[in-house]
Amino acid sequence: MSAAQAEVDKLLKPPTSIGIDQPLREKPRGGQTIVFLSCETGLCQVLGSGMKDAAHAAGLQYKSLPITLANPATLIAGMQQALQMNPKPVGVVFAGIPEAVWAGQVPAFEKAGVPLIPVAVGEVKTGPAVPAGLDGPVDARAQAAAVANYFIADSNGKGKALAVNVPDVGALKIAIDAFTTTVRKGCTDCVTDTVDLTLAQVASNGVVPAVVSALQRKPDITYVMTPQGEWTQGLQAAVRAAGLDKVQLIGINPAKFNQQELLTGDSAAFSLLPFKIMAWKGVDIALRHAEGTPVRDSAVLLPLQLLTKATVGTPADSIDRPTDYQAQFTKLWKLS
Repeated sequence: MSAAQAEVDKLLKPPTSIGIDQPLREKPRGGQTIVFLSCETGLCQVLGSGMKDAAHAAGLQYKSLPITLANPATLIAGMQQALQMNPKPVGVVFAGIPEAVWAGQVPAFEKAGVPLIPVAVGEVKTGPAVPAGLDGPVDARAQAAAVANYFIADSNGKGKALAVNVPDVGALKIAIDAFTTTVRKGCTDCVTDTVDLTLAQVASNGVVPAVVSALQRKPDITYVMTPQGEWTQGLQAAVRAAGLDKVQLIGINPAKFNQQELLTGDSAAFSLLPFKIMAWKGVDIALRHAEGTPVRDSAVLLPLQLLTKATVGTPADSIDRPTDYQAQFTKLWKLS
């Protein structure tokens, strides 16, 4: 338990770097367009907003094409539409849909010289058309391990947690696996269980009822770990209405209401997932691909912090730390 507490103490401190130290060779060429295939979730909207700001800062045009996570055919249609643009886009960014769905499109993008930049899709095979992914397995494991160590320390090594899993979303499955593995290795007296959900349940606001049902089956569970905060709106009220003891909500990527719950005590801790910094990193990858500069593995990693009542600050659609991230990017892009 002392090791877990040491990790928590370290991760309560705010990050100071975006994780990139190599500048572009030259200032970005204007007139190019970056495309974002935007899904229906609030998280995609925040990601798109950040990407639009980053594109404009770099002198790029920004184009958003709608897709639906529960209908992967819309992703393929969006990719094909992006490739039909003239001139070709400098990059195409998308989130949440695993490589098995879109791998067949990679040869066409490689032939066109247009990079695909996946976000939170799990494992990907990088190459000329996929120079890097964002919020990948390394990030997912780090975020989940941070939450697991908080759970171990906060429960004094005796906690029981229910983890919310969506196996069809690769990055989320990786995170849940990392959470349970970290707990198992670091806490012999802790217990974890999972509830598996489908994308259709997520899309139809079915997460909270499924979690409450799982808690009713195992009422001794006192922590719920979610890989996406936005799924849990109304959870505490539903738990109380079901006559269950209040659970401690922990997880990754808190929505604005989760951040407010951190301040009121209805949530305990979340790991930072800075969506706007992620969006700026997506534009950075596209710019480096355009000038033929390789993307370092370390450059795609996201800043990490544990958010609690003491560290969350003012609730926002995306908490992005370091707070001077825009200045750090524009300096690397030779715009300041």
